[in-house]
Order: sequence, then structure tokens, then C-alpha cells
Amino acid sequence: MPGKPKLTYFNGRGRMESIRWLLAAAGVEFEEEFVETKEQYAKLIKEGRLLFDQVPLVEMDGMKLVQTRAIFNYIAGKYNLHGKDLKERAQIDMYVEGTLDLMALFLMYPFSPPEQKEAQLASILEKATTRYLPVYEKALKQHGQEFLVGNRFSWADVQLIEVILMLEEGKPDVLAQFPQLQAFKARACSIPTIKNFLKPGSRRKPRPDEAYVATVKKILNLGTQEFSAMASKPRLHYFKGRGRMESIRWLLAAAGVEYEEQFIAAKEDLEKLKKDGSLLFQQVPMVEIDGMKMVQSRAILNYIAAKYKLCGKDLKENALMDMYIESIMDLGEMIMIHPFKPADTKEKELTTIIERATTRYFPVFEKVLKDHGQDYLVGNRFSRADVQLLEVILMVEELEADVLSKFPLLKTYKGRISNIPSIKKFLQPGSARKPPINEKEAAEAIKIFRVFFPRVVFNRLEQTWKMAGKPKLYYANGRGRMESIRWLLAAAGVEFEEVFLETKEDLEKLRSDGKLLFQQVPMVEIDGMKIVQTRAILSYIAAKHNLYGKDLNEKILIDMYVEGTTELIGMVLALMFQPPEGKAKQTTMIIDRATARYFPAYEKVLKDHGQDFLVGKQFSWADIQLLEAILAIEELKSDVLFKFPLLQAFKTRTSNIPTIKKFLQPGSQRKPPPDDEFVAKIMKIFSS
Repeated sequence: MPGKPKLTYFNGRGRMESIRWLLAAAGVEFEEEFVETKEQYAKLIKEGRLLFDQVPLVEMDGMKLVQTRAIFNYIAGKYNLHGKDLKERAQIDMYVEGTLDLMALFLMYPFSPPEQKEAQLASILEKATTRYLPVYEKALKQHGQEFLVGNRFSWADVQLIEVILMLEEGKPDVLAQFPQLQAFKARACSIPTIKNFLKPGSRRKPRPDEAYVATVKKILNLGTQEFSAMASKPRLHYFKGRGRMESIRWLLAAAGVEYEEQFIAAKEDLEKLKKDGSLLFQQVPMVEIDGMKMVQSRAILNYIAAKYKLCGKDLKENALMDMYIESIMDLGEMIMIHPFKPADTKEKELTTIIERATTRYFPVFEKVLKDHGQDYLVGNRFSRADVQLLEVILMVEELEADVLSKFPLLKTYKGRISNIPSIKKFLQPGSARKPPINEKEAAEAIKIFRVFFPRVVFNRLEQTWKMAGKPKLYYANGRGRMESIRWLLAAAGVEFEEVFLETKEDLEKLRSDGKLLFQQVPMVEIDGMKIVQTRAILSYIAAKHNLYGKDLNEKILIDMYVEGTTELIGMVLALMFQPPEGKAKQTTMIIDRATARYFPAYEKVLKDHGQDFLVGKQFSWADIQLLEAILAIEELKSDVLFKFPLLQAFKTRTSNIPTIKKFLQPGSQRKPPPDDEFVAKIMKIFSS
């Protein structure tokens, strides 16, 4: 069957079923090869078809893909089921990770001892109805669309309908308290590709029975383990000043769109918006447009750009725009908070802004214009990226008038974009463009914010002024699931701050404040979002900071390698919770897995690839996680790389990358190996 993906796994659900669902939802036909004997499995390993000696395996587009999440990401990306932009992808990743948590419980359930099954099913249903399904019910209600993310069917919807149907197998009326999910189920099941997959005789697998469980156990030597009315003019709700609304004003003006503004001038104005349910996250800016009340600056900007054709013509152009815009917004953020800095730090901060603009950001855009050879940043037409770059150029010039003196192409570019009729009109006196904020206005704004917002929000605002938009990490003061996030941010050269959970009450406060989507940490506040689920956080950071490959093929390789190291790191994480008498045995097992399964795979990848890094020719998320895993295993056995010369050289090379070298020095935010005191604190904080 040429051209069809080939799936190799056991003849049952397991970790392959969600892959079958995703391909079926995308309308992709596939074939399957079932592993039915131990010898068949050994042959797959011997032939080198299984990178980490594990199934599922999917052969497609000339690649042999392993690691379930890597396969998901590739299929969802290839078939446009992974959101239209980075923000939608982050939301999808969060929702998917929630359903995967729930599915993991189902995967283990058939392998439970008979006497434990009833209690385990009750536990699964309790978690589903008290933790997970309420989140999706609320997401659908607040989003007000047919699907979880955006207004189109995505991977998140596929996974949610799959898990709903699995839950209904255990309790048919499990959705009784969730009317939005009932309607979602009916809607999703009527999508033609899903409807076809649910028919008898499809590739969907039945519930695992005893024969399936026995076959899997025999092959693997297993014990028991394993998401309207159209307004005439957009209406902008914000304070009478620049802030986070100014880029929105610029973009609407550039599109030639007239709008009106409703200024928040008193506490009652804000309270009315909140009481009317107009502020989804209790924050401004808010824009009423096309019958919607939109919040979150990036979401608003993305919508306006798409509506008025100021985004790219294809995926590649949009990716370029996303990259350029993120950099522009980084610089814009620094300028926006400068007026609120303490008087004694302003001069230093001003120097930092000018230095960053002239050494990091403007040289990049000068080079882009030179290499591209066109009038605009992307393609050969005016786009949102041009609007936002001109905005930030003019903001920096307000701080230092001759800032473009060394950038001739940007000077010409500024003149050209400023003369586009809609922009020229916006730059004239008397337009809706707001002037720079002065010291008196800044002081008054602080007073206003103190009146307008609850203390917790103002505290966050003050901290933002101090921390210049740094990500904020919430976790215990130790490694755990946050450590890989710290590594990734550090490798990207991103400064971050941390809020440590010291008591159970700290965790409960985060939950009661609505900061934890699935009631779990780690949680990272970044770019105006509160992101949970470790993999969703890592994926967002890697994509944001260009550590996720240059194309889809590189991305899938990174995903595969990352999943391998994630498994290895997960074993090391679990070690600290072992009873003293079991630690030696578990340590031996981890070292054996590392040296027999994982390190040989990476040694071979480095040899076959012949480059300094695992994927392509540049440092990526995969390299960071591999180095983290190597150092974690070396803490258990210092000579563990003895038989792996390429990994030894890789370790030395990556450890000397400046950002990594800095993170490895004493006094960095890298955490030490967990001791008994940390374990006791963790157990106390997270005990139910």
C-alpha cells in the first residue's frame, strides 16, 4: 500500500490507539502490522527499526517514527490539526496533556490485578469527573465555540472525544453533569471522518480483554505496569494611554479600520466590565469586534492581522512573521515598562534598552531587509510585522533620536513604511495614537492601577515592572518536573524568576486563584499566559526561542529524541521516592536502561548524523535534554559514558556553550540532586 502510513504495534488499543484516532480524524488511510510474538518483537529491534527498542512505530514520509508524542506532533502538524499559530498550539498542547494524563490511567487499568480493578476504575472516574471534565466543560463554555481551541477541529478535540468514549465504557452516564461536553460529544461524533472511525469494522480497537493482556505481557515480559452579530466599528476598552493597547491601535490604523475607544477612567468602569462578563481573564485590553469580546493582546493582534490580510500568505510566511513579531514585542515590552521603573534605575535601564536594540534586534532586521531584498520584511507585501517594527523603531527613537544612524536599510524602511497612506494618517497630530507617558502620568497610572485592581493583580504588575517580562516559574525548590524547564530557559539565555511552593497552603492558593488548569504544577507564567503541563511548556519555550528545528522534519526528530531523554529523566525523578531498600536495585535498573537502550541510540544518531548536534546543524531542545539526562545519570555512575566516545565529546561540546556553561556554574538556578529533606517536603505539599 504505497504512500500509506504503516503502524506497528500489538493488535489492541494501548499507546497506538490515539495515533489511530488522529490519523482517522485527518482522513488518512493506514495499514497495520501486528506484533504477536516475542520473536517478532526481537526481530524489529535487531533490524534497527525501533530507535529506543520500543513500540509504537509509525513508518511514514520515509521516516521510522517512535515515541508516541513525537508521532502525535508530526501527524497533527502535517494535517493542520495543531492550531494556526504558536498560541493556539500552546493551548492545544495543554488540553492534550490533560487528556493524556487521564488516558495513562486507562492504559494501566487492564493490567491491574482483578482484586484492584473495581477500586482503580472508581479512582479513574473520580479524577475524570472532579479534575479533568470540569476543566473542559469550563473551556467550552468560556470559549463559546464548537471546538476547544480557535474555531476549528484540532488534535485537542480528537483526544477529548476519544477519552470521553473510554470513560463512558466504564460509566455510561459520566457526562450527566456536563451539558457542554454532551453537546461536544454529539458534534464531534458527527464529523464525517470520526463518524466513519466509530462504525463497526473500522480500525478502532475494542476494549482490551484478558487474551490481549496476556499476549502483551508475554511479548514484553511485563508484570502489572505500564476544544453572530457583526459590530460596525471595533470598540477598544483600555486606559487613556499606550500600554498593551497601542500595538492594537497601530494595527487597526494600518488596516485603515476606524474604531472607537471607551476609556477606563474610574474604578466603576472596570467593575462594570467585569460584572458584565466582558473580561474573560479579568484583564484589559479588551476589544469588541465582530460580535466578540476579545482579550489577551496577542490573540487580538492575531485576529486583526488575519481578518485584514496583514498576515502571511502561507505557513512559511506566517512562521517568519511570528519570529519577527516575537522579537519586536520583546523590545516593545521593555520600553513599555520603562516609565514605571524606580528613578534610580531608569538611566541604567534606558542604556540597556538602547544597547539591546542596537546590538541584538536592529542588526537582525537590517540583515533581514538586506537578505530579503524587498520593501517589506516578509514576502513582497505590507504585513503586521512591518507595522509592529515601525512602531518599535519610533518608540526607541523617542529615547535616542539617532538610534538608526548605523542602520541605513532600516532608515530607508522607516521612511517607506511611514509614507503608506494609512500609517501616514495615524502619525499625524490629532490621530488616535497616544503620546509617550511622562513621569507624572506614570505616577498617576500606578495610583490608578492600585485602585482598579485587587492587590494580587497589582503585586503582579509591580513585579512585572521590576522583572521586565521575565517568565515566572511555580514549583517546589528542587528539581522535579520543573528542572527540564529551567534547563531550556537557561540554554535559551532567558532570565526567569521562581516562586517556590513551601507548604500545602501555597499549592492550594494557586488552585483557588484559578492559576492551575489541571490543579497541577509545574506552572509557568510567560507572555501573558499561565501554562501548565510540562511538555506544553517545553514545546512553547523551544518554539519561541528557535530551539525546535527549522522545519517539520527536524521537529519530529527533536520530538523523538526528547521523548527518549524524558523517559530516562523520569526514571531518575522517580528514584527519590523509592524506599531505601529498593534504591540500589532501581539505580542498577536505570543505569542498565541508559547504557543498553538509550545511550547506544544517541551514540548511533551522532555517528550517523556526523554533526555536532543531534538534529540539523544547530543546537536544539533535543541537545539540552540529552545533556541534562547524561549529567543526571553521571550522578548515579560517574563513568557511565565510558563506552560512548561520541557522547563524551557531545557532553564536553554542549557543556561549553556559553548559556549552558553559565547554568552549570555554582550559584545558578540549577537545582542539586534531591535529598531526604526535599522528598519529605514534596510528599507533604502534594499529599492528598
